[in-house]
Amino acid sequence: MTKKMRNAMVKWLSPLLPVAMLVVACVAASLILSSCQPDIAAVPQKPLRFKDIPTVRVRLTPQRLVSAQIFTSSGYRILVDGQEVSNSPDRLKQTKIRREHGCWIVGRINRHGKRLDLVPTAGGLAGIGKKVYRGWLVFHAAKGNKFYVHNHVNMESYLASVVAKELYPNFHPEAYRAQAIAARTYALYEIATRGRKSSFDVWDSQASQVYGGMRAETDKSWAAVRSTHAWVLAHGERGNEQIFLTQFSACNGGYVNGAHVLRTLKPSEKIQPLAGGQFDGDGRGCPYYVWPPVKIWKRNIYEALAKTYPKIRKLGNLKTLRVKKSTAYGRHIWLEAVNRSGKAVPIRADDVRLCLLRSKIPAAKRLRSMNCKIRDIGSEIEFYDGKGFGHGVGLSQWGTEEKALRGIKAEEILEFYYPGATIFRAY
Repeated sequence: MTKKMRNAMVKWLSPLLPVAMLVVACVAASLILSSCQPDIAAVPQKPLRFKDIPTVRVRLTPQRLVSAQIFTSSGYRILVDGQEVSNSPDRLKQTKIRREHGCWIVGRINRHGKRLDLVPTAGGLAGIGKKVYRGWLVFHAAKGNKFYVHNHVNMESYLASVVAKELYPNFHPEAYRAQAIAARTYALYEIATRGRKSSFDVWDSQASQVYGGMRAETDKSWAAVRSTHAWVLAHGERGNEQIFLTQFSACNGGYVNGAHVLRTLKPSEKIQPLAGGQFDGDGRGCPYYVWPPVKIWKRNIYEALAKTYPKIRKLGNLKTLRVKKSTAYGRHIWLEAVNRSGKAVPIRADDVRLCLLRSKIPAAKRLRSMNCKIRDIGSEIEFYDGKGFGHGVGLSQWGTEEKALRGIKAEEILEFYYPGATIFRAY
């Protein structure tokens, strides 16, 4: 496949738009995804959005904490609401942090405020519990003298941990490179959307991308991040390119799902890279490419759904789950929860799976995807003929690995999973 080059004027990532727009102040070349390995010099060197590597704000605690043990590997500074309250050239040994009457208490420090920053000196690391992080830690006050913990870290260091946590150590280097580009785009999209309205950009879990801090990094993940430095995916007319939500999952089970199976798309999301529908012959090495039938009691399904959806709670009971809408290749998009009186409430198929997983029903852990068939077997609902692991939207990690093993480069892999997308430098 011939490498395609074209010149483009790219706009700044406007804070006024719902999605990030990538820009340059002057005309720069952009690289259309191709099967050829691009020369790094051919990718625009001018920053598209950031003068330097952007900072990602990662929430490390899904629940509020009462206290935690913190430490640093070097000297440090402690700031409360932006004002320095302590500093030391020596490392901070394991020390308890807590809140009392609106005050932060760290060792001898007792200072009123809503936010506390633990900032290691240059090159140092900050830790909480058994995990160690680059960048610095930010503690945000919450109700009841509790708090949340965030890690503010530069994008490339963040990705070195994410890529290593998202892929197996023995995966091909080209799979790592493809994952790095997709994950960088995902994070920048979250910065431009959730980050504008919240104190953090991404979770450290599968709610966003799995992030394990510094100790998760590997030489292979760093090589992938460095070789794709600042590269992101974008889509749109020349001079009006926008990044988009580059979701990915373990294995799609045979077809790439469009983003519409997960959510109602905004006009800006109704684009070719998110349309899905491609047959994907790879990914069969995934342990859950095919999985056995899963049976779940109807009463458990009802209880799980009723906790989240008031309309389903009002049904009072569940007689059956009925398929309302599926893709052309059989992946369910919408189901209906039907009660004994015949009243039905529509619900997205993937939301059913997520509710069942959150409910901690043992059998729900084996429900790997909603790419399956569903039938009523009396007091239970059976999910059978299942394929794939995860939502199946965008890049398939196992599919990417098998393509890479056949000699396909990261750029062409991304072109398959996000057709019509373009690679740009974001900083």
